[in-house]
Amino acid sequence: MHINTIKKAIVLVTMFSMGYSLQSCKKSDSPDTPEPETEKVFAVGGMVMEPDGSYIFQTGNLTGGEISFVGKGANVTNQEPGFLAFITKSGFYYSYLSSENTLTKYSYVNQTMQTVKAIPFVLEDGYRYNHQWIDNNTLLIYAYQGDYKIVNVESMTVTKEGKFNLPTKAGLTGPIVGFAEVKDNKLHVGYWYGDEKYPTAVAPGKQNYATGTAYFAVFDYPSLSNPVYSEDNRSTSPGNDRNGVLKTFTYNDDLYIVTSPFEMVAQNWDKPHGIYRIKKGTSVVDPTYFLNLSEKLNGDVVLGGGYAGNGKLLIRRIRMDLALTWGSYGFANVQEFHVVDMASGSITKLNVPLAKSQPTAPNILADEGKVYFPVNTKDIDGNFFLYNYDSTTGLVNKGVQIKDVDAVNGLFRLK
Repeated sequence: MHINTIKKAIVLVTMFSMGYSLQSCKKSDSPDTPEPETEKVFAVGGMVMEPDGSYIFQTGNLTGGEISFVGKGANVTNQEPGFLAFITKSGFYYSYLSSENTLTKYSYVNQTMQTVKAIPFVLEDGYRYNHQWIDNNTLLIYAYQGDYKIVNVESMTVTKEGKFNLPTKAGLTGPIVGFAEVKDNKLHVGYWYGDEKYPTAVAPGKQNYATGTAYFAVFDYPSLSNPVYSEDNRSTSPGNDRNGVLKTFTYNDDLYIVTSPFEMVAQNWDKPHGIYRIKKGTSVVDPTYFLNLSEKLNGDVVLGGGYAGNGKLLIRRIRMDLALTWGSYGFANVQEFHVVDMASGSITKLNVPLAKSQPTAPNILADEGKVYFPVNTKDIDGNFFLYNYDSTTGLVNKGVQIKDVDAVNGLFRLK
C-alpha cells in the first residue's frame, strides 16, 4: 500500500469512526440530570449516519437492558480521529489531537464532555498514535514511527519524552511501531517496515506493502536503555497502529503479540495473522512459538479482540470471501467471533450472527473475565446488541440492546 494510500485510508477510517459532519441528533427537551452512580462505569461510542454524528453514552451495565441515544450522549462528532482518539482511566477521558497539538483531559458531566485541563502536546507523525497505561497515573503515548511521551495524568505534565531507539533501513519506510508495552521493568516494542517496491503478493490482484518480517526491541525501563533486538519472518506487523485495538496480552506471565498484516493496517497478503510470544525473563521473540491463526481460519484475517482471562482470547475474524469491497469492512456483515484456547491452540467459533462494524475501531472491551463486542444486524433482522463472552463459563450471551445508532465504534471502561 503506497504511503499516500495509507493517508487516504486514514481519512476514510476516521469518517467511519466519526460520522461525516458536525450535525447532531435532536436533543430532548428534558433538563440535564446527573448520571447515576454505579460501581462500574462504561462508555459506549455510537455513530449516527442520518443526521451524521458521533456520541458517547455512559452506563453502569452492558449485560442487559437497552441504550437509546435519542436525546442522550455527549456529542464528540468533531473529535478527530473519532473514537480512536479516546483513552480512559479512573473516570476521565484523555484525547491527543495532533491537528491542535494538545492533550486534553475530560470529565463526563450531564452528558457533555467538560475540559479538566489541556496541555501543549506534540508528537512527530502523531496523526496515528497508540497508548499504554503504565500505572493508574502514568500514561505512555507513542506515535506510529516511535516518537513518545510519558505523562503524569494527575498533574497533566510530561515526565519523559523522546524517540524509541529503533534502527532505520535504507530504502524502507519506518520503522512503524505496532505496540509498546511496559512489563516487568522492560519496555517491549514491536515494529515493521514498509516497502513501496516490495514483491507483488501471491494473492491475485493484491499488492504487499509491509515487508515479510516482524521486529522486536526490548529496553530497560524506565531508562529506555540497553536495547535487545530480535526478528522473525513467520509473520509481520506485530501489533497494529490503531489506538485501543488489541495488540498484546499476558498469559501465564508471558507477553503475547497479535500480528496484523491486513490492508487497513500494514498489508502483506503472503504472511499469516498469528500470535508471537516473548517469555517472561527473556528479551527476544520466542523462536519455538507461533500460533498461526490464518491457517486455522481458512486464510482469513484477524483484527481486534480481547483477552478474557483463564487462557481464553476472543478474536474478530473477517470473512474475506464475503468482504469483496473496501466498504465491506465497515458496512457489510462479514465478521465472525472466535475464542482461542491458549493452552491447546484450538479455535472455536461463537454462536452469534455475522456482524458488521468498523474493524479498526476500539469497540471490543475486555473486562474482568468477560469480553464485550457489538453484533449489528439491523439491516438483516433489526437487531443490534452488545454480546459478551464469559471465560469462566465459556458461554456467550446477548447483552444490552443498542438503539438509535448505526454503529458502535467505541467501548471503554471508565472506572
